[in-house]
Amino acid sequence: MKKTVTAIGLTLMLSSAAYATNITTLLNALEHRPENRLDMLAIQKSALGEQAISDKLLPSANLHLGYEIYNSPNGMVPVPPNELIHMVQNNPAVPQPFAKQIMREGASFTWPIFIKSIFTLKEKARLLHLAAREKQKLSLIQREAVVVGSVAQLRYLEALKVALKAKKRSILQTAESTKLKVKEGRAPESALFVLDSHISDLDISLNTIDQNINLLTSKIETLTGVHLRHSVPLRLRHSVRKGEIFALKPLDAKVKASQKALQAADEAYLPSVVTKGSYNYSQGDAYNNGNRLHEGFGSAGIYLNMPIFDHSKTTASQMAKVSYMEEKAVYEKTKHALSVQASQLTREIALLKRSVVLARQSVANQKKLLKIAKVSFANGNITEEEYLRYEDALANARANLYNFQAKQWQDVAQLAVIYGNDMKRIVQ
Repeated sequence: MKKTVTAIGLTLMLSSAAYATNITTLLNALEHRPENRLDMLAIQKSALGEQAISDKLLPSANLHLGYEIYNSPNGMVPVPPNELIHMVQNNPAVPQPFAKQIMREGASFTWPIFIKSIFTLKEKARLLHLAAREKQKLSLIQREAVVVGSVAQLRYLEALKVALKAKKRSILQTAESTKLKVKEGRAPESALFVLDSHISDLDISLNTIDQNINLLTSKIETLTGVHLRHSVPLRLRHSVRKGEIFALKPLDAKVKASQKALQAADEAYLPSVVTKGSYNYSQGDAYNNGNRLHEGFGSAGIYLNMPIFDHSKTTASQMAKVSYMEEKAVYEKTKHALSVQASQLTREIALLKRSVVLARQSVANQKKLLKIAKVSFANGNITEEEYLRYEDALANARANLYNFQAKQWQDVAQLAVIYGNDMKRIVQ
């Protein structure tokens, strides 16, 4: 396998010395592109989501300041009835803590002691953070595979272009000898028209190849930011390391996260324990004698909250269950598809190895046959149409060879994505 794929670079009629960069440079460039930065930001965002859940278990404190106006005297602080009676009956001159205008300031705090669903949601956020990290790795490998596949296709087109130019040169040589025959009256003038027609068809094919090369180089530049004037060499360093299907990891984490969301929705019915406290300092003029009062009071307590009926919690639980089943179905569908694809690619790579060997032999044979056909045509033993069929056969054989080689690289790249192999380890 390694020798076969390595031979791709040897059979393409392109010199690596003319290349401005190499495949490693292209793959390294992917890590500095906006696509990768967006994936990294998604990881940071998911980490903040996990922290946001953890923050709900921390105490919160607030300061407040307010100015209140009432149309009748209002209490500045709670006053026990016995003390209020004593103020009114025994000493009317004592300012009573009631006023129409009150300045209040103070502080309050809340501290969740136990809310089971928050702990579960924290675990869900951790799984989503893991999914984001695995997705970033997978996305980078996918872009690497696209670059390798595009470079392989680019090398195929360049090699095909070289083959078609060789065919054109061969036909032009034949056209020169045919002109002499026409001039001497040993061949009809229509023979030149046929050859010119084939040359025109070759020019059209070459122009189409240039268009496709332009598309591929633009695609590679979009992904890497590097503009290629020529393809870069490809050589297999290591075969794809198989194992668990890495491409399923982000989905697996999302399934587990949705399961935690379902669990949290059910836990919303469990009682929660919260401690709260506050302190208020009030200032105002006593309504009975106008004296200025400064009063403060505070409280602290622990509270048990038990939901009795809230149908929205039931609906939320049902929605969470549907989401979990949906994520699980997507996971199972993708797992089956990737397992089948991995097996298909493994078999296809082995078949392509055999196809490359056969295609090489076919090219060698067609070269020999064309050499014989040229002599036969020059001697008038075969017709022009028969000779051109040998030219076409050699060009087709070369095209098949280059196509098989490009397909090998594309299959290796796809298999690397499935098993999570970094393309920089596989190709150089």
